[in-house]
Amino acid sequence: MSVSKNAKTTGRTGFTLRTALRELIRTIPDVVYFKDKNRRYLVVNEAFVELCGLTNAEIIGKTDETIFPADLAASFRASDGRVFESGTVFRFEDAVRDPRGRRIVFETIKSPFRSASGNVAGILGISRDITARRRTEEALRESEERFRTLYENATVGLYRTTPEGRILLANPALFRLLGYETFEEIASRDLEREGYGPGYSRAAFKERLERDGFIQGLETAWKRKDGTTVYVRESARLIRTADGGSIFYEGTVEDITERKRAELELRTSEEKYRRIFDRSLEGILQTSLDGRILAANRALVRMFGYASLEEFLSVNMSDLYVDLEARDYMIESLRAGDEVRNLELRMRRKDGAEFYALMNVTALRDPAGRIERIEGMLTDITDLIQSRADLESALREKEVLLKEIYHRIKNNLQTVSALLGLQGRCFQDPETVRAFAETQDRLRSMAMIHESLYRSDRLSGVDFPAYVRNLAQALIGAQETSPGRIKLRLDVEPVSFDLKTAVPLGLIINELVSNALKHGFPRDREGTISVELHRRGEDGFHLSIRDDGIGLPPDLELGRLDSMGLCLVEMLTGQIDGRLRLGSAPGANFEITFRAEVS
Repeated sequence: MSVSKNAKTTGRTGFTLRTALRELIRTIPDVVYFKDKNRRYLVVNEAFVELCGLTNAEIIGKTDETIFPADLAASFRASDGRVFESGTVFRFEDAVRDPRGRRIVFETIKSPFRSASGNVAGILGISRDITARRRTEEALRESEERFRTLYENATVGLYRTTPEGRILLANPALFRLLGYETFEEIASRDLEREGYGPGYSRAAFKERLERDGFIQGLETAWKRKDGTTVYVRESARLIRTADGGSIFYEGTVEDITERKRAELELRTSEEKYRRIFDRSLEGILQTSLDGRILAANRALVRMFGYASLEEFLSVNMSDLYVDLEARDYMIESLRAGDEVRNLELRMRRKDGAEFYALMNVTALRDPAGRIERIEGMLTDITDLIQSRADLESALREKEVLLKEIYHRIKNNLQTVSALLGLQGRCFQDPETVRAFAETQDRLRSMAMIHESLYRSDRLSGVDFPAYVRNLAQALIGAQETSPGRIKLRLDVEPVSFDLKTAVPLGLIINELVSNALKHGFPRDREGTISVELHRRGEDGFHLSIRDDGIGLPPDLELGRLDSMGLCLVEMLTGQIDGRLRLGSAPGANFEITFRAEVS
């Protein structure tokens, strides 16, 4: 750099170019310095002095090696060398520490200055402190990186579009939501033509956004790449220019398809329940614990005689009960955690008329187990109650009639038996007299069955143990001449048979016991007659009638009997689908197995 004579001329103000230049260098906030070709400092400004922490005198004429640490001095020397070698301006950044140890980043420009002959005479250096700027840039980079991470990894879709529908930004979550692989794919989509699903309008979205500047929680439907529909919850805001023009739209998109499907299923279920609720022929209601009616269907409103649901909801259930004790029982049962099933109640209609209802109720509870609501179903059973009363009355009448029939049959059988007895006295032939007596015994056994039914509380079956005991004792009492000579042992399982089974069994027992009394104990022989009846399997039975008398003839064979009594036993065994066989015990032993239903 050379200075002309004019630069040295002093005007009337005392101002010279050199003075102005020195003052400018001194006050400029950037670090400014001049070095000669030997790299010695010729001029430095106050910013340089402050940076070094030295005086001006300690700097002028010194090199970097004297002023700065060796590594920094080497760096400065290298950059100076590039300027001297190239003769051009060189720009670079350096980091130094000031006297207080703070790290300062400088942006430095080094330029050669030349002598009057044009040779490089030294270096002009200007260093600007860019520490704050670098920190700002670094913070900005970190912020952008955090934003990028959030943007890339967000679980909701993020976008930026133009008002015309061109996509400027979209994150991966939005790609996946709409079925795309890359931003380039989704960027080719025109939202104006192919953005929204059927029934939803982008025009309405734009109109609202342009009017309000933002949209919060708008639920819409978008088209996916494959043409299917995805339901979304969208929030967006409008970005404007300084003069109020629309630049672009920014927003978030959340997939709510599953929620929408669940809501649709819930609505469908509710509609189905509502149809069932309204169309049910049974009365259905919900009440609070204190009896307030919360819901009721049309059948229940009609059941209680009210004109409308609104009128019925104004009534408390407590006013509709006639059986208050039954109501209290129901509430206490629900509080105890029990459901109430098939509770018959007397209820009161709007006009005061009473009717019978069958109620099934359950309690709906909150998470703490407290009863929130009571749900119930009522059926008007007034007609059923009346029909049941009529049926019970008819059954009582039939029972009286059946008892009368059994009584009359018993009397008729006894009358026939008495007539046979009178007729038998007219004969002198012992065999004829015996035949009449045996017939009387058979009629007596049948009459006793009807007598048992007449006196029984159950008309569907005969109490067989009691019947066998009475029959056997009557036979022994009628034929034994010496009381106590023949003992009776009974072991009959408690069971009731209907007439179809009881009559044949009674006649079989009558024949076999009578046969034992007549033939088993001649000449005042003492002994025992046993009658046993036990179950065999689910519906099988085993009847055994035996005595310890003189026994049966050795040549007796079933199927070749000439005795009328034993032939009758075989025939009656066939009537109950039984099987008769002779036992091997001493004396006479008859065993019959059969199947029968008990009553």
